[in-house]
Amino acid sequence: MKLAQIVDENTRIIDVDFGTVGVAMSRAKDSDTPNSVTFSLNGQNEILSSIPVGQYGAGSYIQYKRLDLSFMTMNNEMMMPVNVNSQRTSPVPLGSATNGATFNQVEEFIYIFTRPLNNELLLAPGINTYRTMRNLGLDGCDTLGTDLTDDSGLPNQAQCIYAEKRTYQSNMTLLASQNNGQILNGSTVYNTLEGEMSLASVITWGSMGAITGPNLHCYRVIIDNGQSMPADPEVLPIGFDGLTDRTWPPVNVSFLCKDPNFSEGEYITRLANAMSSNAEGGPVA
Repeated sequence: MKLAQIVDENTRIIDVDFGTVGVAMSRAKDSDTPNSVTFSLNGQNEILSSIPVGQYGAGSYIQYKRLDLSFMTMNNEMMMPVNVNSQRTSPVPLGSATNGATFNQVEEFIYIFTRPLNNELLLAPGINTYRTMRNLGLDGCDTLGTDLTDDSGLPNQAQCIYAEKRTYQSNMTLLASQNNGQILNGSTVYNTLEGEMSLASVITWGSMGAITGPNLHCYRVIIDNGQSMPADPEVLPIGFDGLTDRTWPPVNVSFLCKDPNFSEGEYITRLANAMSSNAEGGPVA
C-alpha cells in the first residue's frame, strides 16, 4: 500500500507501481490452448486473477493495487492532477515465442479509478470478462457490465482518472518462419521462432479529474493470446508444440497534483461524482 507524497502545502505526488511479471505458457501439439501457465518475479504477488489453462487466453492476467489516500479524506483535501507521467523499463514485453499465435496482437491496459470494480467477480474470469475490461472509463461506452460490478454499473469518466492502452504485435524483423525455409533443431521442426514483440500503438483517456480519498483503485490488465489458437487444423502452428516466455516490465504512473481551491459545494459535488455507484454486497477491493 502506498501513500501520496507531500511536496508542499498545495502539491502532492500520487503514484502507483506495478511490479515485473514473468509468464511462461506452453501448449501441446494439436491443442488450441496452453496446457501449462506459470507466473514469476515480484509482480506475481499483485496478480488478482488470471485465465487458467485449458481456456482461450490462458496466460492473461490482472494486477491490482490500492492506494491509501485516507489522510486526504481526513484533511478534506482534494488534489487536481496537472501532469501524468507513465514510466517503464522496456517499451515492450521481453522474451520469445515458439510456434505461437503470431497473428494475434497482445493488449495491455492501465486503469486508475476512484472506485473499485467488484474484485470478487474477477477471481474466476474467462476471456469475455477481460474483453469487457477493454471498455471502461467513458460515459455510456458499454452495457451495465454486471460481470465486473454486479448492479452498480461500470466506472464512468468522472471515476476514471487515467487509462492507457498499449498494443503489441509480432516483430517481423525478429521472426524466423518456415517461409524462410524449414527450421530444424535436432529432431524438432519449428513453424516460427519469435523474438521480442514491437509496440503497435498507445492511446490514453480518462478525466484527469480531482482526486480525493479514501483510495485509488489501480488495475493492469494483460490480454495475451500468444498460445491460443483457433480450432482450425489449417492454422499451421497448432501442429507443433508451443512455448511463449514473456517478462512484463514494471510500470509507474505518477500524478503531479495541485489544490484546485474548490468551494465547499464544488468539493462535495466532485466527491459524490467520484464515489457514486460503489459496488455493494461484500468485499470488492
